[in-house]
Amino acid sequence: MELDVHHLRLVRAIGETHSLSEAAVALGITQPAVSGKLKRLENALGQRLFERGRATAAVTPTPTGELLLNRIAAVLPLMEGLVRDIETRTRPNGSTMRVGGVCSPILGHLPGIVANRLPSGDGASLFDSDCPDLVTDLVAQRRLELGLIKEYPGFEAAVPSSVEAAVIAVDPTMVVLPEDHPLARQKVVRLEQLADDEWVLPVPDSSRFHEYFHHTCRAAGFDPRVRHIADNYSTTVAAVRSGTVGLSQAACEGHQQVAVRLLADEVLARRFLLLWHREGVAAAHAREVFADVTAAYWAECRASPVFSRYVARSSEAG
Repeated sequence: MELDVHHLRLVRAIGETHSLSEAAVALGITQPAVSGKLKRLENALGQRLFERGRATAAVTPTPTGELLLNRIAAVLPLMEGLVRDIETRTRPNGSTMRVGGVCSPILGHLPGIVANRLPSGDGASLFDSDCPDLVTDLVAQRRLELGLIKEYPGFEAAVPSSVEAAVIAVDPTMVVLPEDHPLARQKVVRLEQLADDEWVLPVPDSSRFHEYFHHTCRAAGFDPRVRHIADNYSTTVAAVRSGTVGLSQAACEGHQQVAVRLLADEVLARRFLLLWHREGVAAAHAREVFADVTAAYWAECRASPVFSRYVARSSEAG
């Protein structure tokens, strides 16, 4: 896996405080969130970074943890300095807002919405990330005026108390099938119908989608067999053409030689969240921004050749 600034800050906070609860205070999140993030990081690395005391709440670094802490002391200040330098260049006179988020059909609309709704001068710079936790941290630190993340039922994001979060939409998931797949003839596919297929999944990140996916599949009565990991939708399509099945967000453009179908019963759905700091400049305009962001999401869904018929059908039913 790749370590990002968020991982390094987490390990540094635990190493400096020797306490998960005190690290949580330093990071501005809850103690269970720190414990969960540390566990996921250790699982991804395949090694323990800290030993938990039995008699006390103190934690001590393992040899691997010590190695990482020593490197963090040298590397993290340079990375944080680089971020500050980039921000200084991006916003030299305070005239350009900063917005960012994870991949979604809404992300590209944020700079224009900010230009229309916030006192932002010439608009906004856009920060595109694959790490929801990093986006949340940047909003909490007021390095981003607006953030856009996604989360999954049962695996919700840890949002600090200084940050306001509003649900934009519950976004359904589409399954991407080979054109000659037997289920391609159906308009809607049930997850359990794919129990015998091999899967291509996106690269793991801090959103915990892989945990959510495996948990959901087991609840449907099977253990999924993951054959490929893809870092973008084009790679997913290529893997599907070779015989696997994949997943897509609702606003999907489709692709030749694959069939994209809706998963039944909102299985594997995600929630898109808009974030802003409670004391930031966006707070005074949150209602208008939220309305524009929500409208942008539905516009993208209706423009999607794959999902538009499902949107139209839902509108007729309503």
